[in-house]
Amino acid sequence: MRNYWYDNIKGVLVLLVVFGHLLTDVRGVYDDILPKWVYLFLYTFHMPLFIMLSGYFYRENRYLRVIQLFVVYVIWQVILGSWFAFTEGIPIFSLENPGLNLLKPYWALWYLMAIIFWYIITPYVTQLKGYVLYALLFALLFGFQAEATGYFALRKVIMFYPFFLIGNWMSERNTLNFFELPKRAEQRNRYRIGGAIVFVTLTIGLLVSMRVQQADTFYHIGNLFKFRFAYDTAVPEAMWSGPFAFLIVYTVSLLMSISFALIIPGRKLPVFSRAGRYSLYVYLVHVFFVVAWKAFVPAGFMPTSWMQLLVLFGVAFVMVLVIISPPMVRLLRPLVEIDVRRVQNTKGVKG
Repeated sequence: MRNYWYDNIKGVLVLLVVFGHLLTDVRGVYDDILPKWVYLFLYTFHMPLFIMLSGYFYRENRYLRVIQLFVVYVIWQVILGSWFAFTEGIPIFSLENPGLNLLKPYWALWYLMAIIFWYIITPYVTQLKGYVLYALLFALLFGFQAEATGYFALRKVIMFYPFFLIGNWMSERNTLNFFELPKRAEQRNRYRIGGAIVFVTLTIGLLVSMRVQQADTFYHIGNLFKFRFAYDTAVPEAMWSGPFAFLIVYTVSLLMSISFALIIPGRKLPVFSRAGRYSLYVYLVHVFFVVAWKAFVPAGFMPTSWMQLLVLFGVAFVMVLVIISPPMVRLLRPLVEIDVRRVQNTKGVKG
């Protein structure tokens, strides 16, 4: 029986991913701080929680899944990178086309690259006692590395990896079984109330910090939660404080992610349950729509930022609806759910 709680979480998160990508350029258009705060709010939890769920459902010895994800990555790297090149007037068959550089994941495709790496290395990492702490320590130390080439999405692979391992750790200890067992309704309600209190408290804390920070500073704080920059860029005024700054970021993201997940309903929800089931479709295809949107629609076409946010959220919702529609899913399935079982059959025949 399908657990709609997980589908609902992924459905809400993937909608926020689309919204966040539409919102990226809007932060610099309006003078007020609202778009910057919304952007920060989204990035405190939506990707960390997505990655924790990936770790929660990770299972060892899934080499076919790795092969499948790699094939999907190559196909969509070419498609989406070439589409971007087309919208920017870049010759498709040139080295400037990001779709032809398989070593540098184009935009959101870093996530597929990261999942591939994590699936490969996790069976070895989890042999270590306290493997989550080791991954966290390595990520904090890597912040001193100024690498910014983008090859293999290395920085995000390393910096987001602790969230993947936390999800795996939770799965091994079955920490979320009270959301999977029907008889645990009373326990679920207590955790939901607690989650709501923590989530609201942290959200208010972000609002308060918004009031005391300058706009430029708050803009950079928002980028901290994207794990894109080394310490010399993220905290240039005090580089050696980087590990402490990012330790706070990890803590806030973890608390925001878990508390947000706890308040999501477990029953089947219109749109969101289906969006969660086909979250990979949305994650891949939305880039196509977002690139087209940004190529033809100005970043700030509404008179106020809050109106712009409402419009973009509606646009994101429509994009999700289109992508998860049955005709679109049938059309895209050969490019997303690629059958690689022949590899296993061939291996069995040779053996």
